[in-house]
Amino acid sequence: MAITYEEALDGKQWEETVMGERVTGNGILIDFPSDVQLRKEYFAGADKGHPAKANLIMMDWLIQRLTKVGDTILDPTSGVGSLIYATLSGRNVVNIELEKHFCEIQQLSWAFMNMNHKPTGKFLLLEGDARRYLPIVKLGEHYTTPYSESGGIDHCIFSPPYSVNISRGGAKVAAMAAESGTFVGEYGQDRAQLATLSYFNLLVAMKEIYRGVYNSLPVGGLLCTITKDSVNTKASSYRGLGGIEPYSADTVKICYEVGFELVELWQRDAKPSLRLQIAWSQNPGIPHVTTEEIIILRKTK
Repeated sequence: MAITYEEALDGKQWEETVMGERVTGNGILIDFPSDVQLRKEYFAGADKGHPAKANLIMMDWLIQRLTKVGDTILDPTSGVGSLIYATLSGRNVVNIELEKHFCEIQQLSWAFMNMNHKPTGKFLLLEGDARRYLPIVKLGEHYTTPYSESGGIDHCIFSPPYSVNISRGGAKVAAMAAESGTFVGEYGQDRAQLATLSYFNLLVAMKEIYRGVYNSLPVGGLLCTITKDSVNTKASSYRGLGGIEPYSADTVKICYEVGFELVELWQRDAKPSLRLQIAWSQNPGIPHVTTEEIIILRKTK
């Protein structure tokens, strides 16, 4: 039986089966198992180059928890397109992606999924800057057949980009980049690439995207954004070299400012990879970030 948020807030230990895998929780802290084998089964295998793919088991847990068959789900910064998996359970998916090489990977994955798994939902990929597409009021503007009864977006589930504007500061900065989860080159070098922005400018850009999402959703529509605090990789008077940028808290703040109301806040136990463990051991002064925040908000008016 699915855990309720109220039970989780009480600190209840729980477990669920998702995609045939055991998911355990200690209150709001959730341990999702590795999705490596499942990705091999459902995706074309060309998505290995992306530095920050969402855990597929976590994505399915959210899809089943927040949406229903026939809903249309938006991912405005979709990367290699993990949300495509939702089409296998009758959800429709609209992905927006800036980088051409990631769009090509999504097209390969969609072809692979159609050939091997027969999705029952529709999939639409829009290439370009999300800020140019949002808000999406009627999908008929981009596609001849409306997806849902509303003809628009019902919910939004995504993981936004992180600021990885890395100065060339040697091994210590490189280790901090590893801690934050990526390097700029792995996301892409498009002039509109948000990951190349400073942390402050990233928040400004993301506020514009969240406002566009808000104006795309119906009243009652849900936004789920999956974020992680990151180690600051540039010396600055704002935070200081090696400080932690409170990306999750700042995300809640800017979402509230555009009109969303917080519904649930979960944490994912983000165990460090071998690369991070090595970075930590070689640079003991680097702060450790060991959780991702799963932030669920609602448009109420």
